[in-house]
Amino acid sequence: MSLKFLKPHEIGNMVEQQVQQWRMWQDIQHKHEAQAKEAGVTKINYITVSRELGSGGDEIAENLSRRMEWQLYDKEILNYMSENLDVHVKAVESVDEQTIGWINDWLMPVFTMKSGEHVEQLRYYRHLGKVLMVIARHGKAIIMGRAAGLLLPRDKGLSVRITAPFELRCDRFAQANHISMAEARLAVKKSDENQNRFVKNFLQKNIEDTEHYDIICNTEKLTPEAVAKIIWRALDERLVSQQEQVRMREEGTDIAEIVKQQMDQWEGKKGQEGTEAQLAGGAKIDYITISRETGSGGVEIAQMLADLMHWQMFDKEILDYMSNNMKVHVKMLTSVDERTRSWIGERLVSMLARKNKNEHIKQLRYYEHLGAVLLVIAQHRRAIIVGRAAGQVLPKEKGLRIMVTAPFDLRCRRYAREHGLNREEAITAVKKADKEKSRFLKDFVGKKITDVQTYDVVINTEKLYPNSVAKLIWRTLDQRTSSEQEQT
Repeated sequence: MSLKFLKPHEIGNMVEQQVQQWRMWQDIQHKHEAQAKEAGVTKINYITVSRELGSGGDEIAENLSRRMEWQLYDKEILNYMSENLDVHVKAVESVDEQTIGWINDWLMPVFTMKSGEHVEQLRYYRHLGKVLMVIARHGKAIIMGRAAGLLLPRDKGLSVRITAPFELRCDRFAQANHISMAEARLAVKKSDENQNRFVKNFLQKNIEDTEHYDIICNTEKLTPEAVAKIIWRALDERLVSQQEQVRMREEGTDIAEIVKQQMDQWEGKKGQEGTEAQLAGGAKIDYITISRETGSGGVEIAQMLADLMHWQMFDKEILDYMSNNMKVHVKMLTSVDERTRSWIGERLVSMLARKNKNEHIKQLRYYEHLGAVLLVIAQHRRAIIVGRAAGQVLPKEKGLRIMVTAPFDLRCRRYAREHGLNREEAITAVKKADKEKSRFLKDFVGKKITDVQTYDVVINTEKLYPNSVAKLIWRTLDQRTSSEQEQT
């Protein structure tokens, strides 16, 4: 039964039973934690799910809870545990003194700046924070909403956000609640505003900032079941990345060295025949587009994915060469039939129609040639296309659109190490690269690179290593294919 239909007394009974189980599990948990610590791996104890109204996040969380046999905590349960003082005290008492001290230390910076808040609101925030920390401490929990992913320690949990285009969310909400689209738009807009305001008031953070999440899934083209499987796979890959981190620390190596070794392997494999990757039910998706921030590891991930799937990779340099070199550009166009050339021309006309007549001729010609190159590559299929706004230009029905991101400071550190720069030089270079990419996308297709609605999945590489992300994208392609078949 869905949690949203539970009555208050049923929620109370369920919470009481959960607290009693926690007390019984304490010794077992301590034993498992000691084993994990001895192995040098931080155990992933929880999954936090932030979702927009109408995105299908509730159904995804419930599906995930059933698959993993983890306890699901939604907004109503968390509010009940935070507002009911007796349950709140019992929940806090279910952990040892050392853990209580750790919880207080973790929450102290959150509330030091809130002295001017309303007393009742501040009390609720404090209780909610402790409840979330206790649930996370006991583990095997899927926590929905209440800014859990932005409050809890990132190294011990998987942080997920579920999104979808605004109009699609409104349509879903209207159908589910038998109301008009006008009423649905007002309800969805109000929900988004309330969610943003709650997170801002609670933690002074922006809920839409991609660095807060390990993975963001867009349900426009992915079914709830497919997203649940992707999240489960992401959890597996987080664990793999942690184990790789431990191994690297013990061996004294770093990511750059691993990537270099991978590149050497690629060179050795040139000319060798390989079996193409097989997807469940057969691949219906023709290409994968990867947009990435500088220092996020997006190019390395694309190379690993191409190697894994035996698909051709096209990066910025290759695409620019094919667009600027007229001879190559013409050859590409002649590699498709007349019907396809006509289709490409029609798409380019609509895409370039809004361009200013006074725009620089050379730039306009480049945009036209780049668009044609991208469409030809997509038509030939089995392509991994990096950058150049490919995800925004190509038909979303036939492609998987990925965005690779990471926190700004981490990207700067990676860039500095890779290019032998100091911190200030790296910050300047990364800021410049971000600005140039944003300006290019805005000029070319009139969109923002940070708009998560233009991607199927956004992946944060702060806690996920390139090889793990490549495998996760491959499995996401599999699930996108399954979603297409199910919708058909």
